Amino acid sequence: MKKRLLYSAAMLCAVSLALTSCDKEKKQETDELPGGKGHILLEPTVKNDDGTSGSSYLIQIEDFSSKISFDNAIQIGFAATFTVQGNDIYMFPTDMAKSSQTLVRYERSKDGLRQVASKQIVPGSSPYCLIYVNDSKAYIPLYGQGNVMVVNPKTLETTGTINLTQYGFSDQCADPAMGIIRGNYLYLALDQIGATWMPFENYRQADVAIIDITTDQVVKVISENQTGLCFPTRPFLPGMIFMNENKDIYVACAGYFGYDPSYLKSGFVCIPNGQQEFDPSRSWDVSTTAIEGTDGWKPATIYNSAYIGNGKVLAYVGILELNGDNPYTARNTMATVIDLNAKTIAKIDGIPYTDGHSCSIEEYQGKFYFSAYGVDKSGIFSYDPATGAVEQVTSCNSDISFMHIF
Repeated sequence: MKKRLLYSAAMLCAVSLALTSCDKEKKQETDELPGGKGHILLEPTVKNDDGTSGSSYLIQIEDFSSKISFDNAIQIGFAATFTVQGNDIYMFPTDMAKSSQTLVRYERSKDGLRQVASKQIVPGSSPYCLIYVNDSKAYIPLYGQGNVMVVNPKTLETTGTINLTQYGFSDQCADPAMGIIRGNYLYLALDQIGATWMPFENYRQADVAIIDITTDQVVKVISENQTGLCFPTRPFLPGMIFMNENKDIYVACAGYFGYDPSYLKSGFVCIPNGQQEFDPSRSWDVSTTAIEGTDGWKPATIYNSAYIGNGKVLAYVGILELNGDNPYTARNTMATVIDLNAKTIAKIDGIPYTDGHSCSIEEYQGKFYFSAYGVDKSGIFSYDPATGAVEQVTSCNSDISFMHIF
């Protein structure tokens, strides 16, 4: 009897161990990180017919030839934006949400994305980007509120606020957009837009706030008001404000995005190195320059840009003739090479006309990669600036709103 009890106990123990082992194996299987494996981060967006709604996802893929699958993707807000700093991904809430909004920091690895910090954002404050200073300090411009949050980029704890309300035109909201740090100063573009999300008709100029990053105090706001260029930088595209080899700051201005045929001014303004003022003589309204390789078309706006050196900029520009009935869905966006020195613009053949949702430009190992949602082909296209060669490297039957290559 005792032997049987001992045997039964032994059997129960063995079964228990086996079940524990199975549970551990199952837990390991279910502990797989979300977001996909790889080193190429994408935000595919499936739009509805109106072009202003749909579904967006965050996913990594192994390489450009990988199939884009939503199986392990993280669903995010429609057309939500993110900032990448090292292996930190800051995922911002979509503007469409009217209730509680959350900023999330993911720590990424080749095996997926792990959520490590989050922060509740006041609805309507509209944060789109994070501007990194160091491991304990970063800025988050609040586009809809007109201020700038100072945060710890690891914990997302708020450590201060920079009040810009006094610099807003008409509505006390200067719409702080994208910025760049040169020396001890943050040069922060102010879009100065009204209720229609477009510049005020009686305030067509480019404003930049200069902020001392050691004190978080506004030194001054400078304006380029001679050329009529306005809407300096889109608030989620860091390539629209950049420095050349001489550390001159250039700011790409989108104007009215080609929506107003009577006012197509767009282009670049410049803050030279060693100065804290614009040099209007170096401003360039690109809407007056014909694009080489076209039938005389001229840019109606700049949707995105990436400086590649020697005065050359890769840019997606809007074409008025391609706007169609709905500019939110029209393939009205052309890939170009812009020469800031020679004042020339040339079409890049091989990259299809795309819409406003797929206009990401990223550099990796000497080549540049464009996302494009064309009619006959869509996905990611590589461009070699040394040879001008273009190749489609990824196929995708939806928009790729943003991408980053680690």
